[in-house]
Amino acid sequence: MSLRSVSVSLFLASWLAAQAATPVAATQPISDELAAAIVKEGIDNSQVMRLLRDLTGKVGHRLTGSDNFTKGCNWAKSEFQMMGLEVELEKWGEWKLVWNRGTWFGRIKAPVQLDLYVATDAWTAGTKGLQEGELVEMPKTDDEAANKAVAGKWVVSKRKPNTTMRAAAQQAGALGVVYRAGDPDKNFPTRVRVFGSQQTAMKTMADVPTFPEIAVQADHFDQLWELVEQDKKPIGEFNIENTFREGPIELHNVIATMRGTSKPDEVVIVSSHLDSWHQVQGTTDNGTGTTTTMESARILSKLKVKPERTIKFCLWGGEEQGLLGSGGYVKRHRTDMGKVSAVFNHDTGTNWAQSLAVTQAMKDQLDPVFAHVNRLMKAPDAEWLGDVFTLTVVPRVSGGGGSDHASFIAAGVPGLNWSLKGRSNYFQHTWHTQWDTIDVAIEEYQRHTATIIALAALGTANLPAMLDRTGVAAGGSNQSQAFAESFFEAELDEMTFKSVKEGGRAAKMGVLKGDVLKKVAGNEVERTRQIFQFARESAGDAVTFTFQRGDKTFEASAKKTDLPAAPQRPGRGNPGPQDTVPAPGAGAGGAPGGGAPKANGGGEERGPR
Repeated sequence: MSLRSVSVSLFLASWLAAQAATPVAATQPISDELAAAIVKEGIDNSQVMRLLRDLTGKVGHRLTGSDNFTKGCNWAKSEFQMMGLEVELEKWGEWKLVWNRGTWFGRIKAPVQLDLYVATDAWTAGTKGLQEGELVEMPKTDDEAANKAVAGKWVVSKRKPNTTMRAAAQQAGALGVVYRAGDPDKNFPTRVRVFGSQQTAMKTMADVPTFPEIAVQADHFDQLWELVEQDKKPIGEFNIENTFREGPIELHNVIATMRGTSKPDEVVIVSSHLDSWHQVQGTTDNGTGTTTTMESARILSKLKVKPERTIKFCLWGGEEQGLLGSGGYVKRHRTDMGKVSAVFNHDTGTNWAQSLAVTQAMKDQLDPVFAHVNRLMKAPDAEWLGDVFTLTVVPRVSGGGGSDHASFIAAGVPGLNWSLKGRSNYFQHTWHTQWDTIDVAIEEYQRHTATIIALAALGTANLPAMLDRTGVAAGGSNQSQAFAESFFEAELDEMTFKSVKEGGRAAKMGVLKGDVLKKVAGNEVERTRQIFQFARESAGDAVTFTFQRGDKTFEASAKKTDLPAAPQRPGRGNPGPQDTVPAPGAGAGGAPGGGAPKANGGGEERGPR
């Protein structure tokens, strides 16, 4: 899409030459001329796809705690520096071990030849080279594992076995477990999603997993399973190049700064998360957000704007493991949160930014900023009939564990996450799947969104006053804990049950006051936001919960259909065909291992992270 104002090309060159790098008058956040120059630079001279191709191609997947994540931080720092910005790699954490994935390979050699699409959770074991063996059914009990001849063979299961059974198979000498990948969908029957728990990265090298756990695409697995059931003694070979390395490894956010002129201590933040899961390139989660953030910085730098307030362009780490990077930033700068005017966060894919959920007071302030969008820009979809951009009024701006804006909302800062429209099927198709590759990015959407972000950042930085925050849910309602308490029908203090409703779900599970929830689907939990993430990611129709009472543990289960769904943002209404919305029952994206679909707007719950 090209700029439609004929006058822009005529005045742009002379305006840039005459630009004295002085702040825009407080009564006009962005002049008409400067807004037009931003649109022209962002649409006609965009670098957003070049950035995205470099990020996904030269860096690739960016799992927090991997060498690729460190590489991504250094790449982004270099790009920001070339724009002329101050850049810092700001440490927010440190893990004991580094985990990297390499090539994944699997196939059936006999009695048929079939190449398999395989994947593994992060922080799981590799195979130590190509390992060949017969594929046999996973033993159903510890005794069967001990007695069944599985030594030197691959054990096969329709669902990922629990920790106890995997340990028994390993003890019996199996090469590893091969299981049916979870999360296929009737519309995407070959979909594969793999996550992982970063708690393993805090172990010693002596305690890391050594038993390979390999997920196989559903249709491929079904062919394999038929061979096993018919006792045709299939032979398979797998090479999983997952490796651990002694750390520690420092974990950073990338912070690029454009200093304000008259109010440099007040800040507008433009942000996205740099980290991704490890299966493929992490294009729409969240290379698209990373590069629109960077492109907005490039646009403003190229035009040599001088905002009144400081603008920080922030790329967070550890979002997929529970908003760790943004949460660490808020904690480190907690005394400065009162000086943060707003946070504009881009997550949830390649569709185009069409609205923000704001309070009425915020809308009154931001209307002059976004008026430029509707005046100068056209929707990137020709069939779109509504306003190019809308400020949707909501009673309050709130956020659960949705994405990094929620870290700031909890500190009382207006954290705004762009609501997106478009033809990309993010939540069902690309979100955390094997299809999240560069070919799914939509260039015209990326240009459009980056340009809007640039206008929003500069306009908000130049407002007469910081953005109103009376409608921000400061301290945030802990939606993850609320979900957990509602689900268990009990009162929780972190993982400890403070009280249990008589006849409620926890009581029926045998839980008593003082019991502690230790595991969900075999995964250790440390925060309430992890509960439903692990539950939704688990295979099968039921979820196993492990509780501790004194020095003993016990298990109970619940149906997956009983799990709470991620609620929609108040006032959103029924999503239309172009809305980016969560898929009912999808996993939670954000606790260790990903999870429920991310929220699009300011108050939508992404699910336990």
